[in-house]
Amino acid sequence: MSRKYIIVSGTVVLLLLLLQLVSGPMSKLEQGLLDVRYRVRGQVPADTNIVILYFDNDDIASLGGGTLKRNYYALLIDVLTKNRVAAIGLEPFFGEQSLEYPEQDDVLASTAAASGRVVFSTYFRLVEPKETGSAGASSPEVPAYGKMKEPVLFGSQLQLPIASLLQSAAGVGHTNITEGSPSKLPLLISTGGGSVPAFALEVLRSASRADRSEVRIETRSVSIPAKGKSIQIAFDGDGTTSLNFPGSLSSFKHYRCVEILRSYQRQQLGLPATVDLSALENKIVLVSIIGEGRSRFFQTPFDAQFPSVGFHATFLDNALGSSFISKVHPLAGIGLIPVALSVLLIFLIHRFGYFRGGVFALLVAVLYLSVTQLLFVALHVVLPIVAPLVLITAAWLAPVLYDYFVVGKQVAQLESEKEKVESRLRESECKLQMLERELLDQKTPERSPRGSELLEEIKRYKEEIKTLSAQVSDMVQFEAVEPGAASGAAVFGGIVFDKAGKMREVIDLIHKISSSDANVLVLGESGTGKELVARAVHDLSGRRGKVFVAVNCGALTETLLESELFGHEKGSFTGAVKDKIGRFEYADGGTIFLDEIAETSEAFQVKLLRVVQSGEFERVGSTVTKKIDARIIAATNKSLRDLVAEKRFREDLFYRLNVFSIELPPLRERKSDIPLLAGHFVKREDGSLSLSSTVMDAFIQYRWPGNVRELESAVTRAGILARSEGRTLIQLRDVSEEVAASTKGHVDIEDQIIETLRSKKFSRSSISETAEELGGLNRGTVAEYFRGICFKHFFENSWDEEKAVDAIAGEADPESREKVQKKLREYLSNVIEGVAPGQSFDALKKSLRPKYKNLPQRYHTLLDEVVRSYLEGKWTQRS
Repeated sequence: MSRKYIIVSGTVVLLLLLLQLVSGPMSKLEQGLLDVRYRVRGQVPADTNIVILYFDNDDIASLGGGTLKRNYYALLIDVLTKNRVAAIGLEPFFGEQSLEYPEQDDVLASTAAASGRVVFSTYFRLVEPKETGSAGASSPEVPAYGKMKEPVLFGSQLQLPIASLLQSAAGVGHTNITEGSPSKLPLLISTGGGSVPAFALEVLRSASRADRSEVRIETRSVSIPAKGKSIQIAFDGDGTTSLNFPGSLSSFKHYRCVEILRSYQRQQLGLPATVDLSALENKIVLVSIIGEGRSRFFQTPFDAQFPSVGFHATFLDNALGSSFISKVHPLAGIGLIPVALSVLLIFLIHRFGYFRGGVFALLVAVLYLSVTQLLFVALHVVLPIVAPLVLITAAWLAPVLYDYFVVGKQVAQLESEKEKVESRLRESECKLQMLERELLDQKTPERSPRGSELLEEIKRYKEEIKTLSAQVSDMVQFEAVEPGAASGAAVFGGIVFDKAGKMREVIDLIHKISSSDANVLVLGESGTGKELVARAVHDLSGRRGKVFVAVNCGALTETLLESELFGHEKGSFTGAVKDKIGRFEYADGGTIFLDEIAETSEAFQVKLLRVVQSGEFERVGSTVTKKIDARIIAATNKSLRDLVAEKRFREDLFYRLNVFSIELPPLRERKSDIPLLAGHFVKREDGSLSLSSTVMDAFIQYRWPGNVRELESAVTRAGILARSEGRTLIQLRDVSEEVAASTKGHVDIEDQIIETLRSKKFSRSSISETAEELGGLNRGTVAEYFRGICFKHFFENSWDEEKAVDAIAGEADPESREKVQKKLREYLSNVIEGVAPGQSFDALKKSLRPKYKNLPQRYHTLLDEVVRSYLEGKWTQRS
């Protein structure tokens, strides 16, 4: 091998050693790429034998608020048992007796004992990879597994359910989740002489009707007998099992607990139930609470707020489907595989040369990525990506750098030869085009002249042509008009807008007021993006490094809202089992966003006024005054001035909040933003998707009562329907009937534009004014429609310029008519620039593409005819 490839090989080896020294950052990159693989794979349906039942904050509030009464769990267990579920896992922890209703503990315990299939949760306060000596001996009352041969994780300070529940349980499992790496679930945690299983593992054992003595614990796996087979679960050297997420919580069957209870009640009354309870037979049911402040949330590849019960459900899904993530040995991951790929690539470059070797490098990289994705999807095996791609790139790039510094003269010579070859290629292409043109001229017959009868027939079929044009447009991808210097898409704080549209004023105002600490009132209809504006104000302010807290005042009752905002002391009301800081206290130093402020009661507004005025408040049940420094941004979709006049909102609070007011225009008044927003949502939904011209016309004409939120939902729905049919173009049939109907029964946009321009006598500013009057259309869009209108009338009047001008201008004065004539000549001059009569239209078609750019699709056929007729000598340019 030459000196060149010896140096290349040495570089690869050195780089490999360097990668081994930075294994920490490498692991983070690999985790990020694993998330990418999840997104490429997409969400897959979870095992249908797993069902999640949950109470959310609204349910708990409707059931009395505070801590959920335990008789509801007992009732739920009874309903599930009667419907013969396989196992019931209660994730909420019952570590303390109910002080207010102690009898409910007995009811829950007796119901669980009668069921014989209920697993309760426990947890360790501390889990470490080494024994601390604080765990103590295993208590005989702890239902643990046998001792592991080689314990990996050790737990201390085990928190158990109350004694009555512990005695009635079919099993108890820990709910500890690895902090910082939630996809890795501790399978068994050693404590004293035994091992406490993961909550989901114990639920699986209960569902399999296996005794604890039948569970086999090997060095790196656990086996559970189930219906004539054995479920084997492997764990890594750190004592954890790597979860394979099927998707977000929606990928599992899930119901609200109140739905189950109501369905049971309706079933008992002989009424149709909303949930078919018989479908729960032999299912594994997990019961949890999912709500802010009541449960834990983690980030996963599919969900930024994935509840803890989802991890237990994912474990069960992986166990039933044998789909846990498995990784190759670290030595193979960071050594053997990258070296093997690099050696292969070095050989290919040496054998076939650098250029073809570069192609091979790309092919090897693509093939390797494809194999990693295939193994991940089919076999749930995770291969490393970073090290192999780095070494592939090094093996390909090293010869380039060597040649650049050592073989410069050879490169220059190669470039010279390349230019000669490209010159001969261009000469051959020109000669080929001349031959094709000569052949087309010989085979193309002379076109017949258009007569008055044909023109009349065209006019009669005008509506049919318009319909056909719409159908054609629905098959053509929408292309936005290229913006001018002062317009175009911009993104600010997650807000997508046209720089020349109505949102420009809002953004400018945000920039002006953000630096102060003054209160801000954001006004706008539902779905206009009030919280995004609030976050933008916060991110531009001096508080941007501090916390931003958002509270929906309309989603909570007055009592809950007071506790939520101001906090409460332990024992201040039923269910207040510990002190809780409020949102105002949490937002100290930052910004608090109070959405739907108009929904608060007058009594609560009095309490709110004080904290707005002085920053002072007391927690519920406390006499200690606290003072905070938080910027307050409030929002509402109602007119506070009207509410003040109606005595439904305090005037003094209104003026305190309304230091600065930001009014967000509804989407129907931001028509130039609609293509930008729709395009943004489409790309976010699926980068391969696009919108048809007809869909965009429908979007622009629809009134959007739900504003941006409704547009986002419409795009999501349309994208799903398009992908379900294997299409990448979203068409009119993919949008809702309500949106699609907006294109019917309305004055065509072409007619609106020409009538508005006529009313403004085609003045210099008429294009911009028309764009503004028609709901904030882009100025370029109006200009391109007018260009198409000119081509249309020129065609319909048999290339007679005078008649076309009359048709466009209508009953306009001579001055307006002159302006139209000047514009028509300008458009026609631009069309025939660089085009000579007698040429073949088909041969010219490719070079004419720039003349079609930005022109609405409905006018493309007309422009074809304009060019063809000029080539045939039917009209000539007039000065």
